[in-house]
Formats: sequence, structure tokens, C-alpha cells
Amino acid sequence: MTAAAKVERLLCQQAAIASFGSFALRERDLLKILTEAARVCAEGLSVPFSKVCRYRAEKNELLIVAGHGWHDGVIGHVVSRADTSSPQGRAFTTGQPSICNDLRKDADFELPPFYAAHGIVSTIDVIIKGSDDQPYGILEIDNDQQHDYDQHDVNFLTAFANVLAEAVLTATRSAAMQFSVDRMKELVEEKDRLLHERDASDQQLRQAQKMEAIGQLTGGVAHDLNNILTVIVGATEVLIDIADRPDVADLAEMIDAAAARGGDLTQRLLAFARKQPLRPREIDVNSLVIEAAKLLRPTLGARIRVETKLAGDTSLSLIDPGQLNNAILNLALNARDAMADGGKLTIETSNVVVDDSDGEITVGHYVMIAVTDSGVGIPVDLLNRVFEPFFTTKDVGKGSGLGLSMVYGFVKQSNGHINISSEVGRGTTVRIYLPSAVGAAAPAAPAEVAASSNMEGGRETILVVEDDPLVRKLIVGQIKSLGYATLVVVNAAEALAVLEGPQQIDLLFTDMIMPGSMNGRQLADVALRHRAALKVLFTSGYSQGAIIHHGQLDAGALLLEKPFRKLDLARMLRAAIAA
Repeated sequence: MTAAAKVERLLCQQAAIASFGSFALRERDLLKILTEAARVCAEGLSVPFSKVCRYRAEKNELLIVAGHGWHDGVIGHVVSRADTSSPQGRAFTTGQPSICNDLRKDADFELPPFYAAHGIVSTIDVIIKGSDDQPYGILEIDNDQQHDYDQHDVNFLTAFANVLAEAVLTATRSAAMQFSVDRMKELVEEKDRLLHERDASDQQLRQAQKMEAIGQLTGGVAHDLNNILTVIVGATEVLIDIADRPDVADLAEMIDAAAARGGDLTQRLLAFARKQPLRPREIDVNSLVIEAAKLLRPTLGARIRVETKLAGDTSLSLIDPGQLNNAILNLALNARDAMADGGKLTIETSNVVVDDSDGEITVGHYVMIAVTDSGVGIPVDLLNRVFEPFFTTKDVGKGSGLGLSMVYGFVKQSNGHINISSEVGRGTTVRIYLPSAVGAAAPAAPAEVAASSNMEGGRETILVVEDDPLVRKLIVGQIKSLGYATLVVVNAAEALAVLEGPQQIDLLFTDMIMPGSMNGRQLADVALRHRAALKVLFTSGYSQGAIIHHGQLDAGALLLEKPFRKLDLARMLRAAIAA
């Protein structure tokens, strides 16, 4: 094979891995994921057969659960012992790829009859990792001709098995999440029955608990998605850089665009879950509303009239101005959709003082923003659900169901309150109560990092702490390509062992959520006691409140949010080292 042909084969295999990763991100059905993996592997190595075997610990055997090219009666039926009596058993037992270029010359295996029935002569088997120390199973490609497989073939299959392992883990978690969602729906139905038997305060408490539970579930899902998206974004950046064929470059850019959309979705989920970092400061709400209204008029169209009614004495508010702009925009777009034949959108502001809490709004000083439309209104029986993620009254394809959820999460994370009132045929009003800056201490300014288009590297030594193997491999590769030296560990305990040693370490780059008793924040605190001059950069799909408190990133903390691009990584590394 010529060098050009090898390069073309490598690019095709990389494109196959990226394409499968994109497919697995969209698909929730585990069997479809496994079947597609078998097909793509077979095509990537130009062989007629492939299969996925799942390990069944109770019988110490490997069951063929998906495959490509096999006759009926193989998939879902044939098992082999998880020992060295079969190619797949040998790979499973040793943990190393098993390569058989010619099974006819290997007398050590007890092969099931279907191998001969299909004329199988050569195989490669690799491990599919599991969620813990127990592998999920085996990925095997099978050929009906003798073939001398090389290291490139093994590398492709191993890399594919790693992506498949992450897809299996995500699909399994999605199934668990679906079970939780179904159970949650049952609880909601039960809650609706009980609402008729309880007073209003009990209703509010249950609603708050339900929203909190959904928020926790949503945050966890967003964390897993951000890890997957980090790998996809990083891999496609590499693919775009090395692709010398327009069709491969177009495919890579399409995957990159899909990953960007996925990143936007996870940010919306984190906004609802109240896990996004905010940058609150004292804001003149009236001025912000005036500027927002100017932008809304061309956005909403000529058939919708935008009016503002702003109280002259409106106080300053402690709020993130960018997120408040987004909240007003989301409310305005919802109002537009409720006024298909045109109408009026009114934005009002005023000061509100709550002296006696009714259980919904706590005592305090607030700046109230009310957004009112003259649209179709919302039925009373749906009002309690409008802030739930993915709930929408719009037709299919005309709304994600995340707009009001994002507003709800942002307001709650900002220590504010939100309520909605509506009358069918007359319109809807959403009121946002934002914390007033009157008598409030100004928040500490978060660390700011200047934007830069230069991919600047360095020669310092960086200790990388990341438990996800795919994310860890990507990050380490990117950091090394920037010129840095790296030390790599998977959890806080291993990191502390390195930090207590003699190695020169300039920067601790740590994930926030890790297995074990310590998170990234706690690890950094202990590390700084050992090495006071050590610089720290955090990264996370979401932080679980470790470095974000009351909606605000801790003063001086630097956070690189997943998914990120290599340029963002380079910029934050230099900023952390220079801090």
C-alpha cells in the first residue's frame, strides 16, 4: 500500500470514528448504537463481518449482542467462554488486543460452529471498557480471508472501542435517566392528585422540590454530555486541521457544528439547573430594558408593538447583565409566539418591598420586571408546568421547551423570584423579582481573562487531573502540542502523591467532579498548602457548587468550561500561569 493510500485510509477511519461519535450522541437506543458500531467497524476495515460481545459475569461468558453480516441465529444466541479458549475470550482475559491472521493455523481455540459456517479465517478482538473495573465486553472484526493486520488496524479498532465504551456508558445512563423521568412523571401525576387534598403552601413546597429534583438530574446529564462534547470538539478540530479532502473536511465541520449545538443545549440545561457561572454587578435595570427594547422591535416584527413603562425611581440591581438580556429576549420570543396575529408587548419596571413572606417570595428589596403580552394565554391547568424543561404548549418543531426554564434557573440562581399569571384569550404576564443593590455588599470581581486569537504555548510543567479516560487523553495531547510538559493522574489521591514529591509543577489543571472523597476545589486547597506558589486552573462540565456560590464564580478562581476548544485551553493556561 502506498503512503498516500495509507493516509487516505487513516483519514477515512478517523472520519468513521467521528461520524459514529456524532451518531451515538443523537441515539439513545443501546442496541442501535451497538449495531451501528459493528457496521462502521466492518466498513472501516473492509471486512464482511463484525460483532459486539457483552460479558455476563454470572455465567462468565460473552454473548453476541450485535453484529454485521451474520446469518440468523448468531446475534443474541451464540456465547463463548470468557477464557483463552476463543479469540474474544483471550482478549477479555488478557486485556490486550487479540490478533489472529489465520485461525486455521491456531489449534488452541475451540471455535463455535458458526465460524466455519461463515468461513471465518482471521479476526481482531479488542476490549470495550466498562463503567468500573469490569469491561463491558469485546469488539471483534471477522474476515473470511487470511489477512496480515497491522498496527494501524489495531489502533483504529482500539480507538473505536474507546468511543463505543463512552457511548455505551452514556446510553446506559440515558436509560437510567429515562427510568428516573418516567418515575418522576408518576410522581407528578401523584402530586396532581394530592393537590386537591392539600393547601396552597404544600403545593408550592412540592413544586419547589420537584423542580430541584429535575434540576439535579438535568445538571448530571449536562455534565456527562459536556465530557462527550469536549472529546468530539477536540477530535474534529484535529480532523479539520489534517483533512486534505474537501468531503472529509466538510464532514468534520458538520460534526463540529453539531457539537456546538450540543454545547448550546447543555448550557441551557445548566441554566435551568442553576449551575452556570454568573457575573453579577450593579446594573441600572431601566437602561438595560431600554436597550433591550430597541433590539426587540426589529426582532419581533412590525405586527407587534413594544411599549416600556419604567418607574423613575427604580433601584440598581445585583445581576448578571448578559443573562438578564437573554432572559428578557426569551420572554419576548415566547410572547411573540403567543401573538400570531400581532399584538402588544409591554415591559414594566418598579421597586418592590416584601415585608411579609408568603412562602413564594422571601422578605427583601427587589427590582421587578414584568413582561406582558396580549396573546392567547395559558390554561390554568398548565401554569404550574411552564417552567419545567422541555415542556411547551407550542406545536412540534416550534419550541424547545427550554426558554422559560432558562429564565427560571437564572432568576433562582440570582437569589430572585419569578411567577406567571395568565388568562386564556387575554394574555400572559411574567414577573421577575431581582435582588436590589440597596444595602447589599458589592460582589468580588471574578477573574477576567482577555480574549486572544493567538495560540500561545509554554514550557512549564502542568499536573493534569481528569478521571474520564477519553477527555484525559484529549487534554494531555492538546497541552503537549502547546509545548508544555505534563504529569497525568486520574483522581485527587494520585495528585496529592505527586504534589508531595520533588517534581517541579507550575500549574494544577484539575476537573471539578472526580471519584473519591475530594473534588477539584478541595484538591486545590490541599495542594496550595503543600505548594503555596502553585497556580490552579479548574475545568468542568458543571461544578456542583464547588467554586460557584450564590450564582457567582469564587473570587480569583479560573474556570475553563467544557466543552472547550484548543484556543480556549491555550488562553486559559497562560492566564492561570500568569495569575
